Formats: sequence, structure tokens, C-alpha cells
Amino acid sequence: MSHGQYMRFTFHCKKEKPVSRKSKRIAIIGAGPAGLGAAGYLACKGYYITIFERLPYPGGLMVFGIPELRIPKRRVFLGTKELEDIFEVEFKLRNRVIAGDGRKSSGDEIAEKTINLEEIINEYDAVLITTGIWISRKLPAEGADKEGVYPALDFLFRNRLYDLGLIRANQRIKLGKRVAVVGAGLVAVDAALEARSMGRKVYLLSIERRREAPAGGYEINRLLRIGVEHIERVIVKRILGDEKVSAVEIVSVDAEIKEGRILKLEPIPGTERVIEVDTVITAIGQIPSPPMSKEVLGIKLDKRGRIV
Repeated sequence: MSHGQYMRFTFHCKKEKPVSRKSKRIAIIGAGPAGLGAAGYLACKGYYITIFERLPYPGGLMVFGIPELRIPKRRVFLGTKELEDIFEVEFKLRNRVIAGDGRKSSGDEIAEKTINLEEIINEYDAVLITTGIWISRKLPAEGADKEGVYPALDFLFRNRLYDLGLIRANQRIKLGKRVAVVGAGLVAVDAALEARSMGRKVYLLSIERRREAPAGGYEINRLLRIGVEHIERVIVKRILGDEKVSAVEIVSVDAEIKEGRILKLEPIPGTERVIEVDTVITAIGQIPSPPMSKEVLGIKLDKRGRIV
């Protein structure tokens, strides 16, 4: 098997277990790209590695978020199999690690066991926390709590669970006939692609123009070619409907964007209009999801929720 056929996390060394092993035991919390990359590096150095992962398979968002057309799951699974079979990395799957009161994020309900971080710290010589960004930013718009508003990450996650045979079709997020996807990053593009592939009318609503989109102009053009309607330089002002989504009210904005940063954002009075939709998928970014929501065990978080 050539390296191009699978994702090789032990690219720092030859495809063989180190002759000498170190006595130190290292725990890694999270089996996403960062955790697997760290495991591969440390396994090459001869350390004994145990990875704790709350989901049923390793891979993180590479397996449970990103569609197959971008990252084939088989490549990831073959790479983790090499870690396990040749380098003796131990995977403890469906194990959710928390510290203090914990912090809820997408996928926690899949775990079968909860372990306190302090137990792991006491048992291992070193611990790496590589838990990724599994908490979606909330849409700052009136009515964002209505039925029919979903984070794109949850939509994609449940589709991946279905692809892997872990849930039934009726457990996926049910879309209406007309879907508004808010955002212009790759997560937004992936959500729009999937919604369109399911036969829905899809609107992509973004502050960015096509050439400014974080996903890149190529990805936006791909959406346009399959019939997605891109409405640029707008924000969602309100989500309309009694209890369920019936429409979104958008307003044009005067914006200045440089190198992905929004330097200016001002709504333009009188440009409000309404688009009839019955589902809103929000993709305006994710935030870190460490095992704790505040300082615990001497581990501090910054204002953005990242471990200091």
C-alpha cells in the first residue's frame, strides 16, 4: 500500500515500530487531526500512547464532519490502523473526558463512558488535550432559537453518523424544501452542497462577496453551478415564523473585509427584504471545546475558550 492511499500520521519515521521504547506513558484527549498527528510523532519517538475519544471511531471532524468527497474516511481509518497495529497506540473510544462541570459540545451523546481528566493526569506521565472546535457559534439574530434553525456542524455530523450506519435515516436533521445557509466558509459550503444534493432549494447568505469568501471563489462557483443562489453582502436581521421558521429577513451591509477579517460592518437602512425558507443552517464558525468550561486543575482558558 502506497502512502498516498492512506493518511500516514507516523510520517516522522519509517513504517516500523521504534526498536527502543521509552518508559513514559502519554495520554491524548481527542482523536482528531491534532491528536492523531501528535500520536504519530510521539509513537515514532518510542512513547506508549493512549488516545481517549468520545466518538465511535478516531478521526474527529475528518470522519464526522467533512464530507467524503474532501477526505475519504478509508484513508483516515487505514492511517489509524497503522498507529494501532504497528505502533501499538491504544484507542479508548466512546470515552468522554471532562474536567470540573465539563463542557457540552456536538457528539457528547454518542459517548458510553465519562472519565474525569484528573484521573488521567494521575495515571499518565503527560497529557495532551486536542479536543478541537465542536461548539458552533450562535447566529446573532432575532428568532435564532426557532424550530428549524440548526448549526451546520450538527447537520453534517448527523449525516456522517448515518453514512457510518450509526443512526437511522429518521434521526438525521430533517430539512424543509427551502434552505438558507448562513456563512461562506468550507463548513457553509459543505452544508449547502449536501442540502442541494438532497434536492432542496438553497440560498447561501454571506457578508463576504464571492472573491472574499473564506472557502474561496472556486468553492462558491461550484455551488452556483449546481443551482445554489448566493446572496452576498447581507446579514440575517430576523428569523420569522411563529414557532417554526417560515422566512428570513436579511439586510444589505456596507462591509470592508481584508485578509479574512471584517474591518467594517454597517447595515444599510431601507434594504431589508424577506426570503421564504423553512430551514436555516448556520455556519458562522466554531469555537474550542476543551473538557472544561472554566479554570480547573490549574488549566486556564482565555476569553475565546482556548487553553492557555
